[in-house]
Parts: sequence; structure tokens; C-alpha cells
Amino acid sequence: MKIKILGCHGGSLLKFSPISLLINQDMVIDAGSLTTQLKLKEQHQLKHIFLTHSHMDHIKDLCFLADNLFLSGSHSSVTIYATDAILTDLQKNIFNGIIWPDVTQIPSREAPIFKFRSLKKPLSLDAVTIQGVAVNHSHSALGYILSTSTGSVVITGDTGPTDELWEITNRLQKLKAIFIECSFPGSLSDLAWKSRHLSTVTLLRELKKVKHPRTPIYVYAMKPVYVKQITSEIQALREKEIKFLKPNMVLQF
Repeated sequence: MKIKILGCHGGSLLKFSPISLLINQDMVIDAGSLTTQLKLKEQHQLKHIFLTHSHMDHIKDLCFLADNLFLSGSHSSVTIYATDAILTDLQKNIFNGIIWPDVTQIPSREAPIFKFRSLKKPLSLDAVTIQGVAVNHSHSALGYILSTSTGSVVITGDTGPTDELWEITNRLQKLKAIFIECSFPGSLSDLAWKSRHLSTVTLLRELKKVKHPRTPIYVYAMKPVYVKQITSEIQALREKEIKFLKPNMVLQF
């Protein structure tokens, strides 16, 4: 399983891109940086998009991806997977014919640009099994566990302190990596708590719930204006297994 980091920040700023993780060639987790980071030919290869939740920094390039695929003559539908509530958010508030055309009906109901599929149980696609797990962020937010025959990678999505994801993580036999969000520095732990994110303080508390002490940890989803401060605080901890996701990084698991 190859994971390429298209975008990995919790916001948008020059040189900082919202979250999109490309899995192999045709699957992505979140749609914050699809059209800004993938060439048109690469966009045509996409078949599956898994959303963690419906906040704008995780969905914004869905609109432009649909535009690009339709105008360049793509004849293959892309399936968007999420909870029923997240898919309803998209249908009512984005693809409603007001903010953006309803691309679940264009060019036809039988062969639309996007198909919506509710993710209720683990799904196997091209030797990768994807499991959505509820986390503590916006309504119906999900983290994801990606597994192949060689092992698993846990992706928290945006979350505050949570438990179910770590309980499942601790039962995994071959855990290769954890991608965990950390949006705020320690001084903003109260804001992190209220917005259901992690700070550098609560990040450490969450990692203590994980019973895989030698698993590499990759921090991502840092707010762009706090990247330097968050990075400095985590580096000061001298936790050698804590690393940072960066745009264009390619990881093989």
C-alpha cells in the first residue's frame, strides 16, 4: 500500500494545503487538495473518495474535481464514501443546484459524475480493506483503518480525545503507522477541546492509549499559522517515533 501526501494541513495558506491522502493510484482519504495537487490524467484515475467529515477543508476540491471530470469527458463515475449524515450534508448544502450543480444527476442519473455510498461496514477494494470508525469531532466524523496483507495504517481524521478508534487499534496485529491530527499548540488546549481537535498536550494523552509502543506516529492537520509552534513543542518532547507528514511525501506500507 502506497500513500502519497497531497495535502496534510488543517487549513489553507501559501505553501500549506488541506488534507488529501492518495492511496495507491485510485483512492483518496479526504478531498482538500485533489485538483490543486493532481494532474488531470491523475484525476481521471480516481475511483474512490473516502471522507472523514463534511468540513470545507476536507471536501472543497470535490466541486472542482467534478467540473474537471465532466468537462474533460470522463465516462467513469467516482464513488464517494462516508456516513449517511455526511453524504446528506453534501447533497443538501453543496451539490444542491445553488452552491454547485447536483453532480449525482449529471450527466445522467444512471451514470453520474459522483455516486454516493454509505459506509456501514469494512469495505475491500483492490486488496485494501477500509474500515470507518466514529471519532469525536463534527457529527458523524470518521477515522479510517486501512489494512492489507502486510499490515494496517490508522488515520484519525479530525478528532478530539476519542476511545473507540484506539480500542480497535490495540487489537490490530500488524500496525505499521498512525496518522494523528494535532491542530493546536499547548497554549490553545481549551480551544482544541471546544472545537474537538487535539493540541500538543492532548496528543500525548491520546498516544498513551495506544498499546503499540514502537509504531511510527505521523502528526498532521496542523493549523498553518501554528505549524512552527506545534512542531517545536512536539520535537521538544524528544519522542523519536513522532514524525510529521509533509506534502509530496510518499510512504510505503
